[in-house]
Amino acid sequence: MKKFGSIICSAILLFALSGNVFAADSENPSDVEGIKAEALNGSVKASWKAATDNTNIAGYQVHYGLNSIGEAFSEYDDFADVGDVLSYTVSDLENGKKYYFSVIAYDAAGNESVNWGIPESSATPSGDLDAPADKIAPQVKSAEALNIEEVKVVFSEEVVLPKDDPQNAFSVENDDDFELLEVSDVKMDEEDKDNTTVILSTDPQEESATYTLTVGIEIKDKAGNSIISGTSDTAMFTGSAEAKEIEDAQGPKITKVETVDSTHVGVSFNEAVVLNIDPSENFQITQSGDPSKTLAVLGVKLGGSSAGVEDAFAVITTAPQEKVKYTVKIVELKDEAGNDPDATASSAEFEGIEGEVTPPDVDDPTPPSDVANFIAKAIMEAEQYVIKLTWQLAADTQDVSAQLLYQSNDKGQKYDMKASLAPTDTQYDVEGLSKGEYWFKLTQKDSAGNESAGVVTKVILAETGPEMIGLVVFSLILGRIVTKKKRQ
Repeated sequence: MKKFGSIICSAILLFALSGNVFAADSENPSDVEGIKAEALNGSVKASWKAATDNTNIAGYQVHYGLNSIGEAFSEYDDFADVGDVLSYTVSDLENGKKYYFSVIAYDAAGNESVNWGIPESSATPSGDLDAPADKIAPQVKSAEALNIEEVKVVFSEEVVLPKDDPQNAFSVENDDDFELLEVSDVKMDEEDKDNTTVILSTDPQEESATYTLTVGIEIKDKAGNSIISGTSDTAMFTGSAEAKEIEDAQGPKITKVETVDSTHVGVSFNEAVVLNIDPSENFQITQSGDPSKTLAVLGVKLGGSSAGVEDAFAVITTAPQEKVKYTVKIVELKDEAGNDPDATASSAEFEGIEGEVTPPDVDDPTPPSDVANFIAKAIMEAEQYVIKLTWQLAADTQDVSAQLLYQSNDKGQKYDMKASLAPTDTQYDVEGLSKGEYWFKLTQKDSAGNESAGVVTKVILAETGPEMIGLVVFSLILGRIVTKKKRQ
């Protein structure tokens, strides 16, 4: 029996906002039958028979836990939404403990099986069990239009594409006019290390059109099992009008070089860069007047640029500099897309600062004054958090050569260099942070190398926002939080 109170309230709210979006389909899928559980080492493989529905089954949930649902209205400890497949391996289980399993089906409108699937099955993982020979065919879990020219297809397990003409193994049909959408290319998704995802290149799709993808028997898993025609070999997706993102073909460029002090140089780039294992190999510094004289690179650390681009600013630790012009050149430094440096902007000059690193200049032992009103404010932009840091400069800033921004992810126990900012900057944006607590410290540094104690501000990011509220409401409608009754 469902938790009517919370679900009905959520349903009323959702219907009030979006109209009778699910009114056309209120019929529940059939109960799932034929549930089996096979014990493995640290995992259990559950399988079941296909459920039926008046429209189409959208997917299944595998519910499991250490307690049986022997009594009506009880619930399992956990569940996994596995998509439209007929088997699933639940991992990270404790060997020697008995786990109970059941499965429910749901359709695209959020209707679910009325009862827990039968029979409730159980299995006890054991370290003595070896994985059985793979005789299960791969299945299509989902398809999604990434943009107007690309479709992502996710399989239930790792798949292998045919060496020749893999695009012929996929067909896409418009459900409205039955016209075929040509698939011109297929490749594995490089971001999926499990090799369960492929990317199709298609002719331009029709916006909001419903397409049916069918996968042929040419697609196999690592064990050589082919897709079974007519059994979990299809998926539906909606056409997109979003333009395909142009691939990054330009290498990193040096946009600015500034001397921080007599042993540090800041290099800004137009985009994020990726350092070698030994980052000192990526930078070569020579005297501009005599290239045979080099300045040793002792270390490199990445941070955010003044434009707010993460890993687009490098702080280079050097041997003590002389008061001469130097040329810094980047060597085999790539961007995140793997592009080599842009030859037209791979080097730049800077003026060295002569001075002893230790002890500090006794003529100027006083560090600059710190800023005032150092504030961190979190805002949402394009469904992502952006931390807006603002501050007021002190009155005596004429001797400040740089402002150094540090970030701590452990509540101030350790700070890492985030960015080197101009002496006149009064704001900085931090992007790309996930939920958590972050501390920021801003110090002032003068030309003699004196650095102030700094001022600290912090911000706590929580996983909230309008989109999360909508997700919770929608998840309740789809029954992601469920209470079923055992079928007698």
